[in-house]
Amino acid sequence: MWLSIALKAGAGALAYVVGTSLTPPLAALALIASAGLTLLEFGLIFRWLYPSERVQRELPASLGEYLQGRLGLVWDALAPILSVGLVALTLHYTLSGQYRSEGAWGALTAGAMGVGALLIGLSIMRRPTPLPIRAVAVEAHLLTEARRLARELGVRVNQILVLDGTRLRRANAFALSGGRIAITDTLLAILTEREVYAVLAHEVAHLAQRRRLLRFWLLLLGAGAGSAILVAPLWERLPRWGLLVWLGLLTLGMTLPMLRFRQRHEREADAFAVSEYGKEPLASALRKIARLHQREATERGDSLHPSLQARLRMINPSCTE
Repeated sequence: MWLSIALKAGAGALAYVVGTSLTPPLAALALIASAGLTLLEFGLIFRWLYPSERVQRELPASLGEYLQGRLGLVWDALAPILSVGLVALTLHYTLSGQYRSEGAWGALTAGAMGVGALLIGLSIMRRPTPLPIRAVAVEAHLLTEARRLARELGVRVNQILVLDGTRLRRANAFALSGGRIAITDTLLAILTEREVYAVLAHEVAHLAQRRRLLRFWLLLLGAGAGSAILVAPLWERLPRWGLLVWLGLLTLGMTLPMLRFRQRHEREADAFAVSEYGKEPLASALRKIARLHQREATERGDSLHPSLQARLRMINPSCTE
């Protein structure tokens, strides 16, 4: 995979540096086309591998689910390169003043390149589809309880997948598309029944939040596109760095609200789990996960999840860790 990406990136960079007719917008289109070609290549490879992997590893996943998971990992590798490449092309197009020769259309093109880089960067924040899936049947009562929780929130849970925690190198649970919840076998092994229920409640809440997240995403996208169109007539009067300042402000204006929105979702998901099973099952599960990952109580899990200490205080203000 990395060889394929490196060859395409190297050829594209060489053509852009040496070539005289390849403008930044055309180079951006070529970059996007190369990423699409890479996804197509690996889609065909994984399509060819699926029958043997299904037999050897007893995969319960359908071909569509398998391709979605595998190509999701390829996209995770491509997205940062694609985003950085578009940012570099936008900087060159803007600072060199080339966009001015195209008038308002050039400004719109530069803005579209910058917004595209931003959207690809934001896509990295999503929950990835984790692989590999283990051929282990989850206990029936867990799926029954997850479906009961889902009915309370007006969503559906179609399947609970058990993931190979050793190969994923993590003990965690995930809310996936298609009404699916995934949980690693390493996490199932260390949690009590009520702790597992609390974790499932947290993930069911995330399934219910997906519609709100999509609406908020579309709102941000519409606001970004609308502001780009409104400001376009003024771009030609701005200094060369003016467009970059606007793109920077747009990045902050779209990234920070989305980050805050998803952080609030995490707090709401914890609150739903507490409302169903009380404070202790979720708090105990979080402590075990932190110990398994050898994470300090004051160390943040990631940009969305606060530290164990902060999370326990939100669950129970009188709690100390």
